[in-house]
Amino acid sequence: MVSCRGRAAVLACFVCVSLRGLLAQPVNASAEPSPETSAKHVHGPSHALSPGEAEFIRQRKEVVVLASLGRLNISSPADSVPHIALLGSGGGQRAAVALLGSLQQMGQDDLLDTLLYMGGVSGSTWAMALLYSDPQWSVNMEPVFSRLGGHRETTWLSLFTGPYQWLKTKSEDEDFSLSEIWGLLTSYLFMNNMDQRLLSAEASRGSTNPYPVYSAIEKQCFNTNTTEAVWFEFTPHEAGFPELGLFVSTAYLGSAFEGGELKERKPEMDMVQLQGIVGSALAHEDIIAEMVPSWMNMSTAGRPTAVEDHLRIYFTLNILVELLKSGIKDVTDLAKVEELQKRVSDMLLEEVPLHNLTTEEQVEELQRKNLALVASVQTWATEMNIGLQKNAVTELMEVVLPLLIKWQWGTTENFLYAVKDSEVPDCLKSRVLNLIDGGIAINMPYEPFLGKKRDVDLLIAPEFSAGEMFETLTLARDYAAAVGKPFPVIDEQVLLDKDWPKDFYVFPGENDQPTIIFMPLFNRINCKDEAEVKARMVEYTTFQKPFSPEKIAALQEIASVNMRNNKDAIVREIQNAATRRQGRRNVTDSAL
Repeated sequence: MVSCRGRAAVLACFVCVSLRGLLAQPVNASAEPSPETSAKHVHGPSHALSPGEAEFIRQRKEVVVLASLGRLNISSPADSVPHIALLGSGGGQRAAVALLGSLQQMGQDDLLDTLLYMGGVSGSTWAMALLYSDPQWSVNMEPVFSRLGGHRETTWLSLFTGPYQWLKTKSEDEDFSLSEIWGLLTSYLFMNNMDQRLLSAEASRGSTNPYPVYSAIEKQCFNTNTTEAVWFEFTPHEAGFPELGLFVSTAYLGSAFEGGELKERKPEMDMVQLQGIVGSALAHEDIIAEMVPSWMNMSTAGRPTAVEDHLRIYFTLNILVELLKSGIKDVTDLAKVEELQKRVSDMLLEEVPLHNLTTEEQVEELQRKNLALVASVQTWATEMNIGLQKNAVTELMEVVLPLLIKWQWGTTENFLYAVKDSEVPDCLKSRVLNLIDGGIAINMPYEPFLGKKRDVDLLIAPEFSAGEMFETLTLARDYAAAVGKPFPVIDEQVLLDKDWPKDFYVFPGENDQPTIIFMPLFNRINCKDEAEVKARMVEYTTFQKPFSPEKIAALQEIASVNMRNNKDAIVREIQNAATRRQGRRNVTDSAL
């Protein structure tokens, strides 16, 4: 697993501080969905591009990419335009800002229009959601950066306007989950861009921008190691499981199906909800594993499920208390919140001799502690003096507390429910899917761009992850081997650079393997030694409060310089990809 699982100790601080101001932004009107013209909404099994994506790719190659290659003096016949994808890794706001900086430099160097695709996972999807809110973003990225710049302060009055009303409306859906809350936080607070547009609405756009692919994983299949059903992708035209070849029209994702037939048309998830799914690292239990206090410190096998339930409730209650704390300016009320916060922490640390209790007694004792934790917050809410604050707190609790018990993330209707097909594994038999952050599995979205479906020649992978360097690369290699997809050879000697990497690596592909350009964010060019690499990662750690405008500008510049320094090397690999594709085409033509 990737290293995002090992940072739980600082995660609470990040979430707690970052919730400030999240409930004050008005939302845009949603667009009508543009599903593919087909009476059948569930597609597959098929490993071909959807008709809509295929047409988009054809147009972009002919209109945009070919002209860009010409400006770069890259020789490529019209029938052999290389398929190039840019991958955005996870890494919270660090990844989002660094991806934007990389793209801005690619635009200035005339490299942006060589891309057919852009893929994102976790933090990079925050940037993608912001970018694609503008149908012309690749023409001019300045408006995007003008929307970034630190957090806003909130007022209690804002709890009843804008995003809070959005949250209340979403909470009425039976599949409402903690992902909606997380999406609200990330879209508003970090990217200053909370809107309700629909991904399917982008299906009717022209080919100005690279084709977007967002990645997530299905939690139940991930937990049961059902490899072929782990990865889930979202595109403007269809969403589904690429290894299974089973998809649904994106406009119908979230609608109720049974046996492949539409039973109830429901609203498509908007981009706020989508962000909450693809960036929801909190959703997996391993994230809070390191928060286990000493009195619960037993092996996972020996730890009762009630312990996990208790930790989840405590963890999220702590977040909620910090949310309330961030909106209070009155000194007296602030003191009350801090008192409650201490009480909640003390209750967790209060030892329970689990080893001396029977299983039934353990469950009973932990359930008592769970109820006490919830009651602490509810009691505090009723004691608030200011009516507006009291109402806001009470309503927040009504919305969120039920989700703590369920620990419900990324819940959406399963379009494969009751489908009688041998291709559908047992982990996909329930009524709902649980879609969560793909970075929990691999913190770089290689999966959508391996194999024949998109037939990608070159993957440009700037690495913004906080894990061990090259981990995403080796995990992707192992995954490709498990599912039988082509992947280039990774020189084991390169892995020795992990603590102080170069700024540019090439892993050449042969035959149907893609070539991979791998570009670490902090490297031997901008860091004098491995100690400075570590210091930079601490400075821009994944889990912290929103970056200041100065910090955003500095990180943007670091990512831009990395791209600028390696322009010639990137152009060379694009030419190599074009030459290789032409060679493959010549071989195919001669065989006919």
